[in-house]
Amino acid sequence: MENTEIKKSNVFFCEDFSAKDLNENKVGRKGLSLFKLKDMDVPVPDFFVISGLSFVNFCLGAFDTYEKKLLDKGKNPENEEVEDAILKYEFPKDVQEEILSAYTRLSGFTDAWVSVRSSVIFPEKEEVSFSGIFATQLNVRKFPDLLNAIKRVFSSMFTDDVVSYAQKMNIDLADVKIAVVVQRMVQSEISGVVFTTDPITQDETKLSIEAVFGLGDVISLGEITPDTYVLNKKDLTIVEKHISPQEWMKVRTMKANNGKNEERIKISSNWSHRQKVNDKDMKEISKIALIIENKSREIQNVEWVISGGRVWILQNKSLFSTNLEDRIDTSVINPSRKTLREVLVGFLEKYRGEREIVSQAVTEAQKMVKREGRFERLIQIAKQKKEKIQDSNTDTSDLLLSGIGASFGTAQGKVTIVDGPVDNAFTKEDILLIKKYSSDMETMIIASGGVIMDTGGLTSDTAILCRECKIPAVVGTQKASDILKNGDSVKIDGNTGSIYKLDVDAKEEVHPVVEAYGEDKVGGIDLLNKKEEVIVVKEENELNIPRDINLPPSATKIFCMADLKPKELFEYIGDSNGIVYIDLDRIMLEDGRHILSYVDKKKFVDYSSDISKKVLEYVELAQGEEVILSIGSGMVAEFKALTGGKEYENPTLSNEVYGGVRYVNNIEILRRVLRIIKRIRTVYKKRNVSLALHCPMNEDIMKEFKRILLGEKLKRTSSFKIYAILDNPAEIILADDIVDTKIDGLILNMPLIARQVQGIDIRAKNAKYDLNRNSIFKIVESVLEEVKRCDTKVIVVAENSKPLIKYCVEVGVYGISVFAKDIKEARNVVYEEESKLILSK
Repeated sequence: MENTEIKKSNVFFCEDFSAKDLNENKVGRKGLSLFKLKDMDVPVPDFFVISGLSFVNFCLGAFDTYEKKLLDKGKNPENEEVEDAILKYEFPKDVQEEILSAYTRLSGFTDAWVSVRSSVIFPEKEEVSFSGIFATQLNVRKFPDLLNAIKRVFSSMFTDDVVSYAQKMNIDLADVKIAVVVQRMVQSEISGVVFTTDPITQDETKLSIEAVFGLGDVISLGEITPDTYVLNKKDLTIVEKHISPQEWMKVRTMKANNGKNEERIKISSNWSHRQKVNDKDMKEISKIALIIENKSREIQNVEWVISGGRVWILQNKSLFSTNLEDRIDTSVINPSRKTLREVLVGFLEKYRGEREIVSQAVTEAQKMVKREGRFERLIQIAKQKKEKIQDSNTDTSDLLLSGIGASFGTAQGKVTIVDGPVDNAFTKEDILLIKKYSSDMETMIIASGGVIMDTGGLTSDTAILCRECKIPAVVGTQKASDILKNGDSVKIDGNTGSIYKLDVDAKEEVHPVVEAYGEDKVGGIDLLNKKEEVIVVKEENELNIPRDINLPPSATKIFCMADLKPKELFEYIGDSNGIVYIDLDRIMLEDGRHILSYVDKKKFVDYSSDISKKVLEYVELAQGEEVILSIGSGMVAEFKALTGGKEYENPTLSNEVYGGVRYVNNIEILRRVLRIIKRIRTVYKKRNVSLALHCPMNEDIMKEFKRILLGEKLKRTSSFKIYAILDNPAEIILADDIVDTKIDGLILNMPLIARQVQGIDIRAKNAKYDLNRNSIFKIVESVLEEVKRCDTKVIVVAENSKPLIKYCVEVGVYGISVFAKDIKEARNVVYEEESKLILSK
């Protein structure tokens, strides 16, 4: 076959091409592996592949057509908007004809049932598997449905979860393409996967087989714990059999059920405990897998089915004998695009070659090389401390249950039971107990510290994702969800498949600073080897904001107070971790007219735009770092003094009322303010902006506030956090009740609290209060103790009090907020205190 003919093809049919005629750039990894299997005379159901070039041309056409809708005015589109654009766009006529011709050949006299799967094209990093990342469409029949399924696979490239995965794996999605494999489906009586070496121990003398009754996607989804059989590769003698009871199986049906041509069928008690694959078929599957391994000269993961007594091979993948961490350089600052908008812009720029669309937020990456010396020593000591504490906290007598160790490593934290995607912001302190997996949960898993599943095996998507991201995992426990409950403290061991219960009262906790250094999650540059004279080197960035790269790193976040005008703040903010907080009430009060007055005059849109732009002057300076916008600092009397204020403020509230009480009793005012915040996040695409409410008083007010937030479609997400600002001593007592309303953190307004504790008028100008007193430290300690069980972030407004800053580091607060002019000094103080803490016995 001549190369010119191959280049013109949009579709590659299995009978027309040999693997030697093709490459990954044409048909992707999965497509190329199927052609190689066919060349080996391995039994493979008929298939054809839609080329990567077709994907690029189709998506370019769709994005050209809907470019304004997707990217106009700096918009960051939602997943659904991109999918809708792709689904509405039509394939060119010649491509449709090629697909129809291939489908007709594959079907014969009747429309065939087919699977439609992605076939990734990314030769730059073959070790990145993309397993379970892109969409798969099963049980597809008839040509219109086939076209729609292909489009859905195309659109699965452009989702927030894929963007998150690309960031984690240090890749640029603009360099990734997908081809699509369309393959005839066989009615699976038994399905499974065979590894030609143990994926965990990497014992090359043995192979392992996993098997279930019915369709095999239940293995990758982790819905069923499969049978596991281990055989010697040399003579195919059976070494081990682990039979897992199976109460139901998934089968394909002619009629759609809940939009899917599949249903669950209960398995009779006579069959549910039987061995899935007989010894003869087990050896036949092993022989085919070893043929594939021998001819490909690579360790294999082979997906198979048995239908009508015949073994079919559906697909195969190579397994790597080295750890993923050895092949991916995670020390390099991530070059990937961080938003869906940036991915689309990158795609258009790469393949269209034009520069009309400019990304609103261009992230400059600078490779920060850690110097030899004390900083490296601090990290090493912190790691040793953390491991010593964790080892001392676990005793084998605390063993709760066992399962299959699916991903190496150990982790400990609190259990969160999930049955689907949730909005919670997970951290490495969270151990996810997943009752039912879906691809929408990938971001949650990547953020977590470890994973437990009742079901699943070594080849489930969850297990593969955990191995790639170095997240410890134990699957196939059968009864973890019956034994464990939310909030339980556990340690999981992905090496042995063991789960231990931790005694919370007896265990020694790892200090947050030690935790951060131990995991090498410290920002900044080492300064402890500095000489007496330090040359200040400044980075340059999009706004030319000065940034001193010689400042020391810290685990404790150091935020900048918005105590100066933006032009003055410019000189200092580059050395901070963001802004805590911008006072939206003050900005609205400075405007001089009440917000509802603009509503009545039908000028709210203009007002909202003006206020947003004033906020943006601060937000732009943060360069993507976290910015917390506060509401509730203004008293009723101050808003009554505005033009039209008396008419719109709730007359039942006293003039001194402020914070949560004022807003939940003026719901229309609150809704309008929230729309301004939503405008900042959605219209101006400032996804780094979060919200804090002053003086929530109690849990009821906080719950009502969150209810109104949801009504305005402002939900907690990993990028939109909700904080409560505690302004008075009475709220300190109720801190645990307030955090129980499921917020992300507390901000302790220590200057305002100190005034009240020390008998000073909270509104007095130039008041002399003292943040260095033990009574102030005790308040911080009390709050941390109250919220410890919730792992809630605590940020302390410390202004320029060195003793308070030192104490905050000692007790392990998440962050401090200081005067802009004191950021550099605070950075040095924090680092010195963290160093002492790590080096102490």
